[in-house]
Amino acid sequence: MMDKTQGTVIRDKKYETFIQWLQENNFPKTKLTLANFTNTGRGMMAMDDIEAGEVIVSVPRKFLITNESVVKTYGSKHALNSQQLLALHLVVLKRDKQSWWKAYIDLLPIHFNTMPVKYTKVLVDHLPTALKEEVLQQKENIHSDYLACVAYLKTNPGILDTLQPEEYEWAWLCVNTRCIHMTKMDHTTKGGNIALAPMLDFLNHTTEARIESGFNVRSQSFEIKTQTPYKKGEQVYINYGPHDNLAMLKEYGFVLSENCYNFVLLDHEVWKLFEEMETKRGLAVKKQILEGAGYSGDYSIKKDEISFRLMAALRLLALNGATEPGFDRRVMEWHDVVMGQTEMISTENERKALIMLQSICNKVAKQAEKEIDTLSRISEKHPEAEFHPFALYFLRQIWYESSEIITQTLISLAEKLAAL
Repeated sequence: MMDKTQGTVIRDKKYETFIQWLQENNFPKTKLTLANFTNTGRGMMAMDDIEAGEVIVSVPRKFLITNESVVKTYGSKHALNSQQLLALHLVVLKRDKQSWWKAYIDLLPIHFNTMPVKYTKVLVDHLPTALKEEVLQQKENIHSDYLACVAYLKTNPGILDTLQPEEYEWAWLCVNTRCIHMTKMDHTTKGGNIALAPMLDFLNHTTEARIESGFNVRSQSFEIKTQTPYKKGEQVYINYGPHDNLAMLKEYGFVLSENCYNFVLLDHEVWKLFEEMETKRGLAVKKQILEGAGYSGDYSIKKDEISFRLMAALRLLALNGATEPGFDRRVMEWHDVVMGQTEMISTENERKALIMLQSICNKVAKQAEKEIDTLSRISEKHPEAEFHPFALYFLRQIWYESSEIITQTLISLAEKLAAL
């Protein structure tokens, strides 16, 4: 939801130095300034009315840190991808106190303690299963990227004598949370054409913001054009894309108070139910059917929607006799539903599938209730644990949202079962 409250202009020496640096180097004028907002903290505020269709930020090529802009320093004959290379370059810039970029580097975040990848084990243990797995993978990615840069530095002396894991992690997270994706093609780039863009990366996200963005070849600038009007004093936003709060927390370290893209992923619970209800051979048969039809995994529920993929899996699970003669004919009936030729296999099959989902939701509801209760007392239970207060706040909100979605789904399931 957009914060319509008036912001308070930030009078910060580092920010004033940053603005002076932009002005001295002919950065295009903008109607935005850094401000504090009650509900979101730092963000960009409109200093004048902004109309739909206006370019709110234009970042000239020389202010973009890209694979192309750093090629003189690192060459092009290396195996580093864009994420690895820009993170390494940030470390180099941060160490160089005389760097042309110093005013920008000094405004980058000091820490990323609200991001799950930085959580202590006390909090990590309470992440939803799917998010926990993704966070552990992200941690591995950062470490493998660090090792790739260490290997590069060994064969390219003179850039950095040493590279510490902590400083590389900070730089990697700076790139990951602040980079933009360039529309201009660069065939020398490995792993995506991304860039860091001063000023633009101070804009906060909301799903309601309507923008157009891209590299303008004529002006040689990366531009953000708003399709949403703003009044003087309001916070100006951009839109990162259709991300639910689990993705927002993992990638950016914050969540939205209202997010229409939120969902609860039930893959773990669905596969566990398959294992409980099927023989080893029956499980293999049904998994093969789901994989062959393109319906393996990604089983989710939203406040007002039970995914078709989820119901497809449960309808198949509700079919008995996976290893018995005649099962192929019943699978054909399942395929008819999947292809949209009929709404259900039978009333009995539909009832079974809905009851299975009801059972799953009841279990997840109890887990969410337990997690919310545990997190409300976690500081008392682990007084020695150190974590950012917003990290705990965001994690509790994730579980509250899951609980709300599950409660709504259980109401919907009861109505569906009563109608059969």
